[in-house]
Amino acid sequence: MGVMGQLRSVGQPVILLAAIWMITGCTEQPSPAPPPSPASPNASSVDLLRRPWAYPSVAPGECPVMVTLQQPDPGLGPLLGDGPARAAGIGAGSVLTYEAPTDRADWRDRTWGGQKVLWAVDPTVQGPVLIRGRRLDAPGELAFEDPAQPELVLNTTPYEGQIGGWRDYPSYTRLRAPGCYAYQVDTSQGTWSILVIAKGPTL
Repeated sequence: MGVMGQLRSVGQPVILLAAIWMITGCTEQPSPAPPPSPASPNASSVDLLRRPWAYPSVAPGECPVMVTLQQPDPGLGPLLGDGPARAAGIGAGSVLTYEAPTDRADWRDRTWGGQKVLWAVDPTVQGPVLIRGRRLDAPGELAFEDPAQPELVLNTTPYEGQIGGWRDYPSYTRLRAPGCYAYQVDTSQGTWSILVIAKGPTL
């Protein structure tokens, strides 16, 4: 074999290897996504909790509320509900009396009335707790916090309060009209509804 034939036989694998290197070396590999911050729930985990509404609408004037309060943690007051996340601060007969925005100089969002509601979460719950609300006996909205937002997400990890018992999370429930409302509580363990009768001004 001549010198040129020897160069061709040696050059072919070298060219092939170079082509493979160019294809694999020039293709950018996606960087791994950074882990979610422990200070806020992962967005995808909250999306999984956004289930359809569990409690149906009711006729005007009806509101089959649960009036029995329980106190699973002696460190907290009576709680309304039967799931792993329950509401405190609801009045007798499951009545939530809310204030007009003119009664609260500290509210930034003055298009809603509202009232403080404390949420308590069972210590066995892992991951976020999603709380939403809607009116059952007529069209109407329920929101949370200030400024008002349509959902309330409770992050159970980390928790900065007292360790060992039910974890408590203060919040605002925001309303614009009296009526029958349902909180829907979604966790990785399931879905629960808490019905309340809201009493206050129509805005």
